[in-house]
This record gives sequence, structure tokens and C-alpha cells, in this order.
Amino acid sequence: MDQNNSELPGENKKAPLSGFSPIGFIFLSLAVVFFLYQIVGGSLAYLLMGEDITGEKSNINLIRLILSFGQFMFILAPAVLLVMLKGDKVKEAFRLKSPHIGIFLLSLLGILLVQPFLQSFVYFQNELIFSIPGSEFIKSLKELFDSLEETTLSLVKASSLVEFILVLFVIAVTPAISEEFLFRVLVLSNFEKVISAGRAIFLSGLIFALFHFHPFNLIPLIVLGVYLTFVTYHSDSIFTAIACHFLNNFISAAAVYIYGIESFGSETMSGNEKLEFGLAGIASLIAFLILLKIITRISGKKKSEFTFTQ
Repeated sequence: MDQNNSELPGENKKAPLSGFSPIGFIFLSLAVVFFLYQIVGGSLAYLLMGEDITGEKSNINLIRLILSFGQFMFILAPAVLLVMLKGDKVKEAFRLKSPHIGIFLLSLLGILLVQPFLQSFVYFQNELIFSIPGSEFIKSLKELFDSLEETTLSLVKASSLVEFILVLFVIAVTPAISEEFLFRVLVLSNFEKVISAGRAIFLSGLIFALFHFHPFNLIPLIVLGVYLTFVTYHSDSIFTAIACHFLNNFISAAAVYIYGIESFGSETMSGNEKLEFGLAGIASLIAFLILLKIITRISGKKKSEFTFTQ
């Protein structure tokens, strides 16, 4: 048999989206996911629940399950499908590998270390913003986002351990899986094809933050997004980012379960308390940066790969 004609039919067919450049594919994918999750998913939720989407009168657990289903169906599923339609090698793109155990454990520690810094940053950021003369518009904008956040907190609130477990599935497990496959698989892997690892990590984290659309939490979201991308790159495993994302959201859900919604955003501090809070944030940041250096050394990635210049 002629070796030139021995290929199977369709063996050389290109993937449907293989013609897109990596950057073009990223923005196409984000547009598709945004439309599906925000427009299609939001419309379906409204049709099912009506105006009582906050759960004040309806079954709050049903709303939680609808939100969880929406993330799996309109974030995770499209992200996986789009990567496959691009023709990327699944195992490499999805980083479905066992992580280095040392980097994995240090990555989880990093989530714990950075919490005081993120909390103190938001506190002092808001104090600074609201001390500016003529900041009434900013205050009204903050109140709008606070009202939206109260809706989210009502979904996080649990009155029993069984309900708390359901909350964890919706608030921690679902986004940890769905969002990581979008941002740390699809976005990061395509950025890596055209720019340096450092720039790919930063831009992936920035897009993660912008996608959440919360201007008053933008810097903490950027820090979290960059960190999740950083540990994915250095552990070469998506499972590290999923575990870290879960832990971050678990901390928030556990705080609401233990302390209640009322404690959020209502704290007033004396001068000494502010000083202690600020120093704790600085110490947290220093410890976090040292941890990043340790992870970088353990991973063995070449310094030339991890640069913000081409």
C-alpha cells in the first residue's frame, strides 16, 4: 500500500477554531462565556425564579443549585469545549497532572498568609477614598455594590451544618472548578503561546479580576487571580489552583457561618486598632512575598522564562 495514502480519512482535518490566534481565541472565549453565563444563565434564572431571585420568599436552596448549575453549564462546559475545538492537546492545556506536594502545600499556606493583607488593604482603601472631599458619587457607587454583595451574602448564610455543606458546594467547590478551567486553563495556556510566562501570569490574573466586576475589590481580586495563575504555572497542575481557590472561598463562607452577615463591613476601629491592623497587613504581605520566592525556587523554572519582558 502506498504510504502516502495510508492516512485515515479526516486524520488531517483541522480543529474548527484552530485558525484563531491565541489572543483572539481568549477574547472570543471570554465573550462566549460572558454571554452564556450572564445573559442566558441570568435569563433562565429569572424565568425559573421570577423577581424573587434573592430568595426572600422562594426556596433559597433551589436558587443555590440553579447558580451552581449555571456555573458548570455556562462557564466550565464552554471552557472545556472551546479548548477542544481549538485543537489543543487536552492533557497539556488542562494541566491534569499531580502537583509537586511541596508546592501544593505551600500554595495553600499562601492563601492563609495573604488574607490579613487583603482585608487591611480594602479597609484602608475605602477609608482613603471616602475621606476625599466630594466623594458622594463614589459613596453611592459603593452602596450599590454593597447591596449586591448583601444578596450574595444571603446565599452564603447557613443555619445548620448540612446547609453549610450545601453552601460550600455552591460558593467554594463550584467556582473553584469552573473558574479555574476558564482562567487557568483556557486563558493562561493561550497567553503562554505568545508572551512570556510572567506577562501571561499577570494578564490572566488581571482578566480574572476584571471578569468579577467589583471595582472596590479590584486590587485583592488581581492579587488572588495572579497568585492562582502563579501557583498553576509553578506546580504545572490545575489541581493546585482549584484547591487554593476552594480554600479562599471556604474562608469567606466559614466566616459568614461562624460570625454571621451582620459583622461584615460594620467594624469601627480605634487609632491603636488601625495601627495593629495595618502592621498585620504589612507583615502578611512580607510573608506572602517570601513564600512566592520559595515556591519559585522549588519549581525550578528558569528565571528567563519568568520575566515580564519579551
